[in-house]
Amino acid sequence: MATSSMLRTILPVVFFAFLLTRTNGERCNTSSIQVQTFNSGIVVTGGDMVFQVELKNLCPCAVRSVQLDARGFATTVDVDPAAFRADDGGVYLVNGGEPIASMATVSFQYAWDHFFEMTPRNVEVDGPC
Repeated sequence: MATSSMLRTILPVVFFAFLLTRTNGERCNTSSIQVQTFNSGIVVTGGDMVFQVELKNLCPCAVRSVQLDARGFATTVDVDPAAFRADDGGVYLVNGGEPIASMATVSFQYAWDHFFEMTPRNVEVDGPC
């Protein structure tokens, strides 16, 4: 009986410790970055639609150096380069490479006659978490 009681005490502690070690960047990768594009319903001069892009960090840690693959990207309105700028060969840097807190969102808009598929290509964990 004493063994059973001891196991009931120790097992939750061991399980919790296991979960903590797994959050140290292991779950933080490109699949932790959610990118959604919405048609804002706004049409700019020339007939292009304005699209709102929202990138959300679903990782329990802050991340930085987030890059999106957005080959062929074009826009007829200026995009804030601090939020989204060309990095190299169809790859774009988000938030100027600066940290994005857990559950935080970075947004920007662009205008074109269709939306562009943007997929996370690279992400780095910003320190221990």
